[in-house]
Amino acid sequence: MVPTDHPELTAAVGRLHKELRTLPDGADPGHRRLLTRWIGIGRMCLGHHDEARTLLQQSLDLAVTLGNTQAVVATGLNLADAHRYAGDLQSADTLYRSALGTARSQCPALVDFALQHTGKHLMERGDLAAARTHLQEALRLRIAKGDSELVKSTQEALDRVELLAHRTAASPLPDPAPGR
Repeated sequence: MVPTDHPELTAAVGRLHKELRTLPDGADPGHRRLLTRWIGIGRMCLGHHDEARTLLQQSLDLAVTLGNTQAVVATGLNLADAHRYAGDLQSADTLYRSALGTARSQCPALVDFALQHTGKHLMERGDLAAARTHLQEALRLRIAKGDSELVKSTQEALDRVELLAHRTAASPLPDPAPGR
């Protein structure tokens, strides 16, 4: 996630941050959850991963407290992304799997999104077979939804997996020298 207009995103995140800081005590927790999520996503896109993780964790905690399962899944995926971009792959993996499990059991409309995010994570860590499986399932669900942009995004991710798999197969690691 790279901003196309860094100064504008910085300004927008600043405005949201100001709104969050000026919320009165007892303000609608749903609004606080939204603000912390969007600020966290913005900070993640700007490369401020520690702050992004803190804000997204706050948003996730609020979503859980509010019983908003859709927000739990979506924010859990955002938090997993923030951990992934910060290089904390173990935490990212746990969060992706949790979000996917919650989507499968309680929020089927978001299963394709959870599969897509998890598949990209698996691809980046080199687990191409698992990435392919997740992305193929996401593609089937997205075709059924009939959303051409989502289908295109998933097909591009699958194409990337196939390219990486082809490169890996074309240049296997050499056998170590005998006796070593």
